[in-house]
Amino acid sequence: MLKVLLKGGPTMIPLLICSVLSLAIIIERYYYFRKQDNNNFRLFKKIELLLSNGKVSKAKNEAKQANGPIAAMFLSGLENYGENRQTLKEYIQATGQDQVKAMEKRLRILDFIVTVAPLLGLLGTVIGIINSFNILAGAQGIAAPSALSMGIAEALISTATGLIVAIPSMLFYTYLDSKVEEKVNEMNQWSTKLIELLSEDNNDFKRSQSGNIRGERYVSQKY
Repeated sequence: MLKVLLKGGPTMIPLLICSVLSLAIIIERYYYFRKQDNNNFRLFKKIELLLSNGKVSKAKNEAKQANGPIAAMFLSGLENYGENRQTLKEYIQATGQDQVKAMEKRLRILDFIVTVAPLLGLLGTVIGIINSFNILAGAQGIAAPSALSMGIAEALISTATGLIVAIPSMLFYTYLDSKVEEKVNEMNQWSTKLIELLSEDNNDFKRSQSGNIRGERYVSQKY
């Protein structure tokens, strides 16, 4: 197998690097999302109960023990408990934006690999075909067609490898990006509820003022 890959030409080395890097990012991001706590409703209810009993420190400890971006927002809000609504909103949104950046970490690299891997494969094929015609020019008789077909076959290895790297990377990038979007939607919902809970004046609080955590840049365009 290694011998076949080496026949693909000089672009096989960067393709191999891309494949290893892509696999490492996929595994790291998968476990990053997997270890996050998803029972945010339970955590919110615990915090609500503790605050109703005046146990702010215990509520903070509950948020600290939980993992994930929503728990981080809860902790940020609790650390600024007693502030006015606008101040709470700013702190919670700032924490939310930091958490979005953490969730998107390395996804741009994966997106880059999806784009560049097929191009590297195509470049390797073009180089291989050029070399094949150079060999053909020096070959004579019955050896000429054989040399050409062998050269083209080896050149196509590069294209195939590029696609093998790019396709799984694209699938996992789409999956991971959807996880980020899902978490962002949850964060927007829970930030509204958290501000309502912690705000000093909840009577005239409007849900629409909670803002979009991910920000205009993320809503208007993809990476």
